[in-house]
Amino acid sequence: MKPTTDDIDEILEQIISEEEIKALHFTGGKAYHFYKQYEKRIETSVLDEFNANVNGIDFLYRLKKKREPLSSLIVSIGTGTSVVLKNATFKHLGGSAMGGGMFMGLMKLLYGLNDYKKIIQLANKGNRYNIDLKVSDIYAEDDPRIEDFFRAFTASSLGKINDIQNLVEVRKEDIIHSILGIIAENIGLIATLFANLYEVTEIIFCGGLLIENKILKNLLKLMVKSRGKNAVFLKNSEFAGALGALIT
Repeated sequence: MKPTTDDIDEILEQIISEEEIKALHFTGGKAYHFYKQYEKRIETSVLDEFNANVNGIDFLYRLKKKREPLSSLIVSIGTGTSVVLKNATFKHLGGSAMGGGMFMGLMKLLYGLNDYKKIIQLANKGNRYNIDLKVSDIYAEDDPRIEDFFRAFTASSLGKINDIQNLVEVRKEDIIHSILGIIAENIGLIATLFANLYEVTEIIFCGGLLIENKILKNLLKLMVKSRGKNAVFLKNSEFAGALGALIT
């Protein structure tokens, strides 16, 4: 089990107890809170989250690709989702409220679940197309107006629910899979629209919602590929912000 923000006080106390640790650099949404909490006990600084994340991604990219990163978008899917343009410098373009916070909130609201690993295991057993309507469900197989590639795309998330007489038969595994599909397809669309606008071909996805989440990764790859872009996933990218703060 990887540490969460709930463990941070215990982790920080362990870090501070080490004699060789002389300073702490904080970044992220709650950075200022911890900066104020520990500033009288050790040298501290608070760093810009986007800058730290970009520096961490650059380091991980060079580690994997053995070259400098291209001009790209960095799409971080954490509690929410942010989109950053990275070229000679970087620019925060915007984002979406869709992300891990929404996903986990829905899991608790719908099923009382808050164990991320268990939720992903359930999603892997699901089939979203038991309840999602595909383009191929609407258009006949020999209809020439639709290219074969697009027949596998989602026409309507949860679009088959209205035709199910007994909702008790709807499996939670399928619902969870469908919700991940909603998140992936919308974030993928936002990312590729920004990529087109700023004429970049490479989109680097990172963030906590990608951890052990093959469903999300595969759907993002499909969305990005369908629009002529290249999706990149870097090992340990959920720690990019912390890594960037360390090397900044």
